[in-house]
Amino acid sequence: MISMHWKKEMSVGLDQLDEDHRFLIRVINRLGESTNDPDSADVIKECLASLKNYAEFHFAREEAVMRACGYATLAEHQAEHRAFTARIADVARRYDEGDEPPEAAVNLELFEYLKDWLTHHILVIDMGYRPLVDGNPKASAAARQFKGSQLWYGA
Repeated sequence: MISMHWKKEMSVGLDQLDEDHRFLIRVINRLGESTNDPDSADVIKECLASLKNYAEFHFAREEAVMRACGYATLAEHQAEHRAFTARIADVARRYDEGDEPPEAAVNLELFEYLKDWLTHHILVIDMGYRPLVDGNPKASAAARQFKGSQLWYGA
């Protein structure tokens, strides 16, 4: 599978949010690298746990930043975040219950979903708030209040 790489065009204007997004790229790449790995089941479990923590932490931080800036479409953005969280929880539940197909199929499903999320949500939807946060001290202060990257694995 192809690997994803951070580009400056992906920046939303705040280092903390950009670092969160870089983490997501690392998870995507970890899934991509493990496609033919005999330990792919462990990688999938690790990535699902990391994605759950990522969603909880990153979405809280991003939404706090948007509130600090008075972002007009915060409710719609939150709905997208809830859909992501529900999708990851559903895949994890199905995988834990053994209802999922073999690891390769789960890996591909997650890889494709996350790649699409990155290219649509981050590169299109998140760019809507970029003008409000770039150089905004309130946005920066809101982002700095969240310290939680220790929740994630060292991808």
